[in-house]
Amino acid sequence: MEKKKIGWIGLGNIGLPMAKQLVKHGYKVTVCGHTRRQPVKEMKSLGASEVKTIREVAEASDIVFSMVRDVPQTGEVLLGEQGLWEGIRADQILVLSSTLLPSFCEEVEREGKGKGVTVLDAPVSGGPWGAEAGTLTFFVGGEEQAYRKCRPIMEAMGHNVFYLGQSGTGQAAKLANNLMLWAHTLVAGEAIDLARKAGLGPDKLLDTIKVSTGNSWVVQNWRAYMDLMAPRETGVLDLLYKDIETALEYARTQDLHLPFTSLIANMELPTFP
Repeated sequence: MEKKKIGWIGLGNIGLPMAKQLVKHGYKVTVCGHTRRQPVKEMKSLGASEVKTIREVAEASDIVFSMVRDVPQTGEVLLGEQGLWEGIRADQILVLSSTLLPSFCEEVEREGKGKGVTVLDAPVSGGPWGAEAGTLTFFVGGEEQAYRKCRPIMEAMGHNVFYLGQSGTGQAAKLANNLMLWAHTLVAGEAIDLARKAGLGPDKLLDTIKVSTGNSWVVQNWRAYMDLMAPRETGVLDLLYKDIETALEYARTQDLHLPFTSLIANMELPTFP
């Protein structure tokens, strides 16, 4: 069975290694010219095709993935000059893998239906290292039949692919995940500081916590996680702050009060010598 032709929009720290995984797994991938030429060159060196506009990406593909920063950028992908809606055809599938408002994805799904296009929300967890290793987790919401068509493609980029239900549920799960991640990060930092005051170094503390009830992904991966998160130039921390604000924005639209999330939304990442 011939593999689907994939259009890819967004070649950032996570989008680029995701797209590279698809080429490595034998998919025909089309990308468009980018203000940063290096990611496009990397994709072309692996065998991807380049076109000039997002509209042409849609025209060349069966399934299109959008992996840009946020709602405004996704809106520009869809509605901008030579944008996706100008080139996409009925019976195509659009996969929104950015972390976005659930309600925004529901709106895009409704607009897609009017064009005969199926829209899935499928944000990911695992960060740049997971994208590089092809071990991401996908949280998928939308039409189940479209999910089944896209699952093999997602499995080329991730080890865990979860179908969660109607449009927006994938985004809700991703936002919930990142709320827990940020909370675990902050409390782990405070716990390490507490232990240090008693003369206990972080490595010895974490070795004990890893086999105790305080264990978490953050504890298991503390050193590598801090190495990735701490440098602001990587943009990973900024994306996490963005996701927390997105969760709070969505909560406000649902008349849901998240007092703890509001408290930690602007707290600084722990830094230790």
